[in-house]
Amino acid sequence: MEKQYLQRSNIGDCMVLFRKIILFGCFITIAQSLPAQDSVGTSVPLQYSSIGFQASFVSGIGISFGLNEAGKYRARATFGILTSDSKTYSSFGVDYQVELTKRQDFRVFIGPGFGVRSISTESSHTTLGLGTGIEAPVTGNSVFQNVSGGVTVYYPTYFFLSKNISFAGAVFISYNF
Repeated sequence: MEKQYLQRSNIGDCMVLFRKIILFGCFITIAQSLPAQDSVGTSVPLQYSSIGFQASFVSGIGISFGLNEAGKYRARATFGILTSDSKTYSSFGVDYQVELTKRQDFRVFIGPGFGVRSISTESSHTTLGLGTGIEAPVTGNSVFQNVSGGVTVYYPTYFFLSKNISFAGAVFISYNF
């Protein structure tokens, strides 16, 4: 009887997560239809790239590369390998960020993140999360040029190995060009 309860509980958790993903998809569709302008009404750059460093409980720790369409989205891939005397840590992940603001002086975004992390002596950890974040310039007046930094808070985050749903976070710094 206890085994049957656990199976129903996992199905219920999956259905809740599925509903949130559908709601998120509707939100992305609405956000994509908004015009790409900053607060003054001038056009922002159409596309730019970024390279930087990210530390995330969802998409991993390491060097990150981003492709950006200003005012619409950013797709970022992160990968890294760290070694010590007895262990090797590796991670790979992706984030997709849909911009909610159309400004040059900061970005607010929402989007999914996915990552796989492993330590040489343990099994790999896979995570999937829905994040909301903010990015602001570190140097200069625009997030589209120079150096910018940001934070992301993920909820819900699903940890596949432990089958837990929880909060997670990320910090990043990028050179945008």
